[in-house]
Amino acid sequence: AWPHGVQLLILFVVRDFVQWNVHRLLHWSPWLWEYHKVHHSVREMGFAAHMRYHFMETLVYRTCEYLPLAMIGFGIQDFILVHLFTILIGHLNHANFYLPLGPLKYVFNSPQMHIWHHVKDLPDGKTSINYGITLSVWDYLFGTALIPHNGRDIQLGFEDVDAYPHGFFQQMIQPFKKQK
Repeated sequence: AWPHGVQLLILFVVRDFVQWNVHRLLHWSPWLWEYHKVHHSVREMGFAAHMRYHFMETLVYRTCEYLPLAMIGFGIQDFILVHLFTILIGHLNHANFYLPLGPLKYVFNSPQMHIWHHVKDLPDGKTSINYGITLSVWDYLFGTALIPHNGRDIQLGFEDVDAYPHGFFQQMIQPFKKQK
């Protein structure tokens, strides 16, 4: 009985929290990390970096996101609407430009924050940071937020990224090779 806009806002916030947790899981689980490595194999941030991912990652994300939200009562149409909005924000946060948010940085993610998630060598002995794609609030609440400086010209990737396959099909089969 709540207004549709309020329902969409609740869907957005709950979905974002689920997505943040799934993103953490992609880094924590060695099996899932092999799929997520495709996304982290970018060497330079840009809008297209957001669209580099393994198809298995999409299966994990959408299953973990949609099933609980459907059980709450959200329909696929609203889920798709929110998903399209968050894709636009994801493109923005993978872009390579300066976007100062002021105090809103504690709520919304930015390119300056998300680039540190992709850094090759994390500062302060961290293993992974800044999991948020749309909202940064979860990273601040759970202590995974870090923005040492604007991140311009930092080296991106992961250990041995230079040996990682470059071609699309090679990247799609790489995680399956690692599992053997």
